[in-house]
Amino acid sequence: MRIAGTDLHWVTFAFILIETVFLICLVYYCLTRPKDKNRRLYIVLLFLLIVKNVAMGLFPDPGIGSIPIVVQYVFTYAAGFIMASYFPYYFYQTYNLTGLRFHAVYGIFLFLYLPFVSIFTTEYLLTGKIESAIRHGLYIPAAYSLVLAHAMFRSIQKAFKTQIFNRDYFEVVAIYCSVLPFVAIAFFPKIDQVTEALITNGGFSLISLLFIKNNILNSRKQYEKLIEIESTEEEGVSDGRLVDPETIQRYENNLVKFHLSPREREVVGHVMEGHKYKEIAGIMFISQATVHKHIEKIFRKTTVHSRDDLVSKLTEPS
Repeated sequence: MRIAGTDLHWVTFAFILIETVFLICLVYYCLTRPKDKNRRLYIVLLFLLIVKNVAMGLFPDPGIGSIPIVVQYVFTYAAGFIMASYFPYYFYQTYNLTGLRFHAVYGIFLFLYLPFVSIFTTEYLLTGKIESAIRHGLYIPAAYSLVLAHAMFRSIQKAFKTQIFNRDYFEVVAIYCSVLPFVAIAFFPKIDQVTEALITNGGFSLISLLFIKNNILNSRKQYEKLIEIESTEEEGVSDGRLVDPETIQRYENNLVKFHLSPREREVVGHVMEGHKYKEIAGIMFISQATVHKHIEKIFRKTTVHSRDDLVSKLTEPS
């Protein structure tokens, strides 16, 4: 079944529709947390997948006479290649797979783009046979996909060695399985649209499950930290006013020692004066949530878990 007289199959269209709605929701949520790096990386990956699905579903179509067939092929394979090149970069950044750095930054361009463009362009200009040029142009990228898969396998083993030792295989297996479909596609350039849509979007579904799982865990941790901070505040407010020169000097030295930013030092100063977080928010003309974020960073830098511990830490000899 095709959509509106095009070559776009309803299965591909369904994936595009679902993923577009998901993308809009994520972009809206990302605006509330603009510093969420992993969410931004995932949004880019999702957008590239939607573009690939659209290109795969609509092109090449000889019935679209307004667009030359060679341009349609170029757009289709460019969409697929751009997503394939972003794939190792996404895993390198999201899961800190340091073994993928070369492939994510250089390898994709040296062994995917360069050989394909060179062979395809040369053969097509000499013979005019576009499908043959594409098939031959994919030989080196297909072989490279095996090298990349091996590099990912080793990097995942290294990054998740603790989980593997503890026999916690869910995330490891899910990452492997999400990568395999994209490797397999390189060896079957002529598969039908529905099969390709199911394979690529199925692999992406596993990435989405991991993304959702990690976001739930991070949200829980942030909520628990917020509750801990609020409960610490309710236990009592420390008055750490500095009264003697020696204590003031120790305090100043520790501010430098723990690399507190000017804004964090301002927050600490109000804490030392005995102000509650709500009062600090009013004094600094910021939200209470922003105060909590500053406090979280200050606690992390000074390795403490309460206001009392913070006051002690900043006034003890450095």
